[in-house]
Amino acid sequence: MGLAIEQAERGAMRSHRLRWFLPLMAASGVTMSLTAPLEVLFVHELSASSVYIGVFMLTSALGVILIDVLGTRFVPGLDAKVALTTGLSLFGVSCIGMGLAPDDMLLMSSRVLQGFGGGMMLGAGLQAAVRVRPVPGDTARALGRFNAAFLFGGAVGSPGGLLISGLISGKAGYQIAFAVTGACALGVAAALACALPSLAPPPGMPRARLGLPRFGKSTGGGAALVLAMSGEFLRGGVLFTALPLAGAARQYPTITIALAIALMSGSEIAVLTVAYRLIRRVGVVAVLITAFALGTASATVLAATSDPAVYLAMSVLFGVSLAGATASLPVLVVAQVGDSSAGLAKFRISAGIGVLAGTVGCAVLGTQIGMAALFALIAIVLLGSVQLTHFVGRRMASA
Repeated sequence: MGLAIEQAERGAMRSHRLRWFLPLMAASGVTMSLTAPLEVLFVHELSASSVYIGVFMLTSALGVILIDVLGTRFVPGLDAKVALTTGLSLFGVSCIGMGLAPDDMLLMSSRVLQGFGGGMMLGAGLQAAVRVRPVPGDTARALGRFNAAFLFGGAVGSPGGLLISGLISGKAGYQIAFAVTGACALGVAAALACALPSLAPPPGMPRARLGLPRFGKSTGGGAALVLAMSGEFLRGGVLFTALPLAGAARQYPTITIALAIALMSGSEIAVLTVAYRLIRRVGVVAVLITAFALGTASATVLAATSDPAVYLAMSVLFGVSLAGATASLPVLVVAQVGDSSAGLAKFRISAGIGVLAGTVGCAVLGTQIGMAALFALIAIVLLGSVQLTHFVGRRMASA
């Protein structure tokens, strides 16, 4: 009897501590998005060389991909609380390093570390989401709650770094923004360590080890994984790169660029609150086709005009597009693979490649071919994603 009471008390305590999960994921979203839109502006302040810009954007993306690829059997095998805390701490230290870096070597090393921390944090967040309250068949709801909380924080944080950097002109403003971001990230990591209970891997999960991916008998559709790349291309290429870069190239005030990022993130969050109900009602494929089609239209308009009012309006529509892709893609990949842990690991690998293509490609091409041509190219990529989603939908219907 006493043992049963003790177990009930422990369960109640654990449930109470788990209430902090979503608020802490929102706080993590704030810290991890503070500097994201200003990174491309920072590197343009440092150098006009497309090679230097490409290397700067590449180093962080490579760190994410290394974690996503070599960590497919590492991150899922860890206690998710430990992985979350470690990832956010690495991210914080790297941001401080970027803010204080006296030379290119430390700057680029900090960028790689930022990628490691970001990749671990994002992968662990997805794993934690399905462990907080593991309900069979309710993966979409678990991922939806995590994404809504994390991206709500992102909506708050995305314009914040730009506003902080705008207080002081030039390189110093960006450096202060990075240092502030790092301090915030370390603070949230400490809160994670204190507030959350253990989030151990499910029974039967192999022990954590670094190595190349092994997904066992899980297959998963290659087309769905390519679509996962497209979704993160949209986020990394448009939200964090093309939009702020276009604002700088067209000489918009910092407040206009920050407002565009805020509108984009805000509309994404607004749509995410209903996106999962739409998925259940009309299906994941229909939502995804609509999202990519809307992104195609928005990019086409931005390629044709440089009017600031249109820039802000299309930022709102891009946010709606992002919401549809963000809500749909993890659910689609997990459904194709049939196992949440393996599916999420595959999704993270594809997403990392998409981030690499989006951030590096858009940053370099924006300086080489101009903003109108860059948005035209983005429109072509997203139009291709519409066609690929049609293909996946037909295959799913015939299965």
